[in-house]
Amino acid sequence: MDIDSDFQKSNNQPEEESSSMQMDSQGSGDEKEKLMESMDKLNIEGTSTNFKKKPVIIIVVGMAGSGKTTFLHRLVCHTQASDIRGYVINLDPAVLTLPFGANIDIRDTVRYKEVMKQFNLGPNGGILTSLNLFATKFDEVVQLIES
Repeated sequence: MDIDSDFQKSNNQPEEESSSMQMDSQGSGDEKEKLMESMDKLNIEGTSTNFKKKPVIIIVVGMAGSGKTTFLHRLVCHTQASDIRGYVINLDPAVLTLPFGANIDIRDTVRYKEVMKQFNLGPNGGILTSLNLFATKFDEVVQLIES
């Protein structure tokens, strides 16, 4: 709640004041101190001119046939064409083919059809059980991504 009110206060400055702050690259010590306090509240690391970018994480979920794979294919194509680094994880154990490459693929770890047979499950139960089995190894996935 405090962050929102501080953000609104900082954005409700008269235009003259905000433009003078932009023109004065040095700024007063008091202004710099206020900026650093605001950055701390927003968990932003670095100085006012050197922000550390945090990764954007997109998780796509939806009903079968709703276009998740098509959307991700377009997103992967866009990131590659724009020279944006991306990391793709496939968490669908039942998908037969992917039109894009996945850095981590659940199908490399868990065999969906074998899970169905072993536990005498239908398709939905097989998917859920495969995801549960994969979740037991998720700490390894996080370590791989971090490295």
